[in-house]
Formats: sequence, C-alpha cells, structure tokens
Amino acid sequence: MLGFYLFCIYVAVLSVFAGPSPRSPEKWWVEIVTNLPHCTYYFGPFDTDKEASSNIPGYVEDLESEGAKRVSIRIKRCQPSELTICDSEFSEGIAA
Repeated sequence: MLGFYLFCIYVAVLSVFAGPSPRSPEKWWVEIVTNLPHCTYYFGPFDTDKEASSNIPGYVEDLESEGAKRVSIRIKRCQPSELTICDSEFSEGIAA
C-alpha cells in the first residue's frame, strides 16, 4: 500500500513538472502609425525591445521612400493579427 501512495506522489510531481508550460511572453514589435496613408504597420517579431529599436531606421526609411508621413512609433509586446492595417477609405481610393 505504501508503494501505491509513493507512486501517486511520483505521478503528481511529474505532472507538475511535465505539464503544459505557461504561455511564452509575447514578442516585441515595432508599431508605426502614418497619417498619409492612414495606416498602422507592424514590424517584427523581435526577442528584445533593443533589437526592435535598432531596426526602426530602416522601416522608417522604407515607408518614407513610399511617400508615407509618419505620426508615431512605438515598441510594444503584442501579437498583431494583421501586419498592415489601413483605413478602408484610403484603400478604396488606391483601388480606383
């Protein structure tokens, strides 16, 4: 009987250590919002905020070369569902 209890304790300890790991923290992303076109762009993911920050100049240069006018830049932890989000009004103007 003692063996059964020790086995149960053993299984309980294993389940604690081998159970599902907690959700890993979200990665770092660069969020750039422009007012012309009115869009939000996400660049990433990055393991650290410093890594994300060091890549900002290239992203800004690319957007400005396409005529975008920047409004704000943020580095944040998230998991964007879309990498580019533009106002539908602007998108319809491009398609026409």
